[in-house]
Amino acid sequence: MAKVLNDKSITAYVDGSFNVETGVYSFGCVFLPEDGTVRVLCGSGNDPENAKQRNVTGEMLGAMNAVLCAIKSGYKAIDIYYDYAGIESWVTGAWKSKNDLTRSYAMAMKGWMSRIEISFHKVEAHTGDKYNEVADKMAKRGADANGIPETRSIKEMEIWNPEK
Repeated sequence: MAKVLNDKSITAYVDGSFNVETGVYSFGCVFLPEDGTVRVLCGSGNDPENAKQRNVTGEMLGAMNAVLCAIKSGYKAIDIYYDYAGIESWVTGAWKSKNDLTRSYAMAMKGWMSRIEISFHKVEAHTGDKYNEVADKMAKRGADANGIPETRSIKEMEIWNPEK
């Protein structure tokens, strides 16, 4: 399990989802700040062009929102745990960005690397990794959200309640 090393770095788990019936893509983020809480964020979109990428769009939005919230919160480094390989591979160049959406994602993440150190960590999906499972739940919950929330401080986010 990942842990925060100091108040200048944060751990985040991200995931994406797609609702075939509604055409809504969504994301979930789980943050593990230094205060020991588990903070969560989710959101969604339904742009028809972006929906063509299904859950991949949500995966990218999760990573992007995690980075933006970490920057806004003053962190100097973020460890992103993900279960979809493109999250890292498009940024590192291991995968070629073949469409506007993946190119925009890779460019944004590379640009933010001048403001925050981003480390990527692959986890296997649906294997019992506690926070990856929470990110998955948040991504599914995000399908009911009304759009993508504005970037805010991690301390202002909802504290995860497993009963919800």
